[in-house]
Formats: sequence, structure tokens, C-alpha cells
Amino acid sequence: MEGPQVFINFRGDELRLNFVDSLVIALRAARIKIFIDSDEQAGRTLQHLFVRIDQSRVALAIFSKEYTTSDWCLDELVRIKERMDDGKLTGIPIFYKVDPSVVGNLETDFGDKFRRLKRENRHDQVRTQKWEEALTYMTGIVGVHLREGSGQTDNSFIEAIVTRVQAVLAEIPREGNAASFMIYAKRIEIEHADKPENWTWSSIHEAQNGKAIDIATLKEVYWMNITGNSSTSKLTPETKYEVVFVVKFDEDAIGWHEPVNLTLTLTMRDKTTIQQKETCFLDTYVGDDEWVDIKAGEFVAPPKEAPARISFTMFQHDDTVRKTGLVVKGVAFRPLD
Repeated sequence: MEGPQVFINFRGDELRLNFVDSLVIALRAARIKIFIDSDEQAGRTLQHLFVRIDQSRVALAIFSKEYTTSDWCLDELVRIKERMDDGKLTGIPIFYKVDPSVVGNLETDFGDKFRRLKRENRHDQVRTQKWEEALTYMTGIVGVHLREGSGQTDNSFIEAIVTRVQAVLAEIPREGNAASFMIYAKRIEIEHADKPENWTWSSIHEAQNGKAIDIATLKEVYWMNITGNSSTSKLTPETKYEVVFVVKFDEDAIGWHEPVNLTLTLTMRDKTTIQQKETCFLDTYVGDDEWVDIKAGEFVAPPKEAPARISFTMFQHDDTVRKTGLVVKGVAFRPLD
């Protein structure tokens, strides 16, 4: 089978022998390439499973009543979250006869088992804190849920999962094709974003995978500075990309009649730099309530063996002009070829 790999994360032999085995059969019947840890050779370590996660483009985290009895399973979940944070993996939570709120809030027997496991690992608080963060994170994503006592059969639930996976895979470019790459607002530096009198945070859900994305809305600033950086290692070599700030404006946004400045800087492996500067008036977008691309510049991605560092900034430093109503989603790298 060809195409991106789907990693299946779950706990329990009973679940494997019934639901998971049926899911695997259905996914393979749909010609979806999967990895499940029974495919791994005996004696392999968790690090080998991390490699399998890193090789995957989609991960199914199947939450069941016994999920939090396994430190191994939770370590896998942390790795899945890390890959999602890097934009390299799409995670789909599967809630099998357990409610998402029970998972996220660690309630009932599910939570008791987690706390028992946490006590057993009290010598490693960093590890257990990452478990908890990963569980909370995954419940912020729109998943597929089989409610206990709902009357829905496992077969119809599996059909819904296969349909969801097919939809996600359809939006993942095949290897060798240049793909867009997005750095979301939480991962860039927005000056004063930690001050609620200046910026507020809220969540939206992307149509592609249901993942909750935090966006920043400007309440009021005079001095605006938004900056970030990345590496060309995530991009397709010899492909031309543009770098754009993805934003929109509230209907009552003010202060955008003065130009906004944008810079894009590439620092090559030999420390040479290439810088581009743009100036843009944003007042024409006020009230449109549509995401727009504000271009910072463009570049050709260097070879993988010699990646460049990319820095980008959007700023308006006229501290006599009060600015409000800007909504920031993130910064996108879009192929032009």
C-alpha cells in the first residue's frame, strides 16, 4: 500500500482482539497504510515506536477505559503531540466508550487509574506532567466518539473512523510535492500577547482535521511587533515559497490607515543573509471578516543538507496611532512553483 502511514495508539489486549483488529482490517481494506505495534518485532524498545510515529503522517489515539493504565501508551501520546506541535502529524482522537470530558478532566475510573500511574512514576514529574498535557491537548481536537449505550455498533463506528482518516489523508500532499507549512499564532512572538488588556486568545477549528487552533485578537496597542523564525528543513528543496502573515480584521478595527512594515530574512549555513522588506496598507481589509495573506517576501528553499534559518517580522512602531481589531492566525509558507 502506498501513501502516508497511519499510526495506531491504544491500550489493552481485549480492545486489540475485538475493536482494534476490526479497525485494522477496515483500514487495510480501504488501502490505507497503517502501523500498529503488533507489527514491530519482539524485543523492540519504545524508541523504535517513536521512530514509527515520526515516520507517520496521521495518528489515531484510541482512548478507552484502560488507556491510562499504560505508561508506554502515554509516552507514545506525548510523542504524537510533539509531532503535531511541529506540524508534521495530524492526530485524530478516537473515544471508544469513554467521554472526551472524562479524558480531558481525568474523571471517574479513567482519572483514578491515571493518578495511580502518576504515583507510581512520582520520581519523574516532568514525564507525568507531559502525559497530562497530552491528554488535555487531544480532547481539544474534534475526534470520533462512540458513546457507551448509544446503540451504535462497532462496525458503523469503524466506518466513521475510516471516512475521517480518508478525508485527512486526501489533504496531505504525496511525497515529492511541495506543501504549505503553517506556524500558528501561539508559536510566534506577539509583543504583549500575554497581557489581556492588549491581546485576547480564542480557539477555532480547522476543517482539515478538527484541530483546535489558538488565534490572537488585538484589543489595543500603539506599538505592534510580531516576529518568529523557522527552518527550511521542513520545506521542499529548490522550490520557491512565499511567506505570508495570515490575518483578518474585526468590523470595528481602527488604526490601520498607516502602513505596516514586513521583513523576511534568510540566514544561510555560511552565515550570509538575504533580507527583503515590504510595506503594506491594511485598512482595505477592515470589516471583510476573511483571512487574508499579508506577504513578507519569497525565497527558494536551499538543499536539505544546507538548511537556512528564516526570520520574519510584521511591525508598526508609530506609537501615536491606536490600533485595534487585528486577528492573527499565524504565518504560512506557500509554494509558488
